[in-house]
Amino acid sequence: MEKRHVILDTDISNEIDDQFALAYLIKSLKGISLDAITIAPFESTRFVKTKTITDSTELSYSTACKVLEMLNVPKFKKIIYKGASHYFHESKELNPAAQKIIETARKNEHTTIVAIGAITNVAVAISSAPDITKKVDVIWLGGHSFLSKVNNEFNFRQDVEAVRTAFNSKTQLVVIPCKNVAAGLSTTIFELEHYIGNLGEIGAYLCKIFKDMEAKIAKTKRDFIGSSKTLWDLSAVAYLLNKNWFSVQEISCPKIENDTTYTMTKNKHKITFVNDLDRQKIFQDFFIKMGYKYEK
Repeated sequence: MEKRHVILDTDISNEIDDQFALAYLIKSLKGISLDAITIAPFESTRFVKTKTITDSTELSYSTACKVLEMLNVPKFKKIIYKGASHYFHESKELNPAAQKIIETARKNEHTTIVAIGAITNVAVAISSAPDITKKVDVIWLGGHSFLSKVNNEFNFRQDVEAVRTAFNSKTQLVVIPCKNVAAGLSTTIFELEHYIGNLGEIGAYLCKIFKDMEAKIAKTKRDFIGSSKTLWDLSAVAYLLNKNWFSVQEISCPKIENDTTYTMTKNKHKITFVNDLDRQKIFQDFFIKMGYKYEK
């Protein structure tokens, strides 16, 4: 049976969940050919201070290499490609990541792009090579559910024009909203330490960055009580692995307004939106793939 060809497009230094997602994907490669890890752009955030998008790209490259080393798969470092140094509305110039997306799409019969950052690299690739739209499908974590109205969400708001390009391209697209959907993938340090804390260097590392992120978010000791953190990006990898853990609906491609709200349409091409996910099945699979042993 031929392996599924996959590209992971990630802004891995922006938030801790990308690092969890990369580990999950690497531990799930049975039947999958990971053809590229492409670095998505992001600007300085309250968690990560960088001066330029190029700085963030360099930081993400280093972080991806570090995680791959801890996963004992340094061979994958050679398939990391740095992406856009500007957002799509600023420049549509090809970059190494977009070029790799085009090359991979044209070479394979079909390729799945798992995009867990700003969708800039994908938009650049599609606009530069429209022929690939029939050869790829995209799973993108971005925006919010229709219940939230305005898509004031990091992946979405950074590059709205890239989102429009991806939506309007007629590429087979699955959108996983953050609020009301991926938000269900919340966990605690107690759960993580129980299931992966003693699973070698990578388990200890993931628990550490989780703790560090909690410390950045909390303003007082009281804030730690009952606290949890959402690992948003696990959702996109999980959808790649098993669609049965999700409930979805196909809708006519919505129009994206200037204020980032969706306006519903009736007669455009179809886009798949995820409405819900099975948290237990996803975390169960993640913990077991990472190496948690249980009595059968």
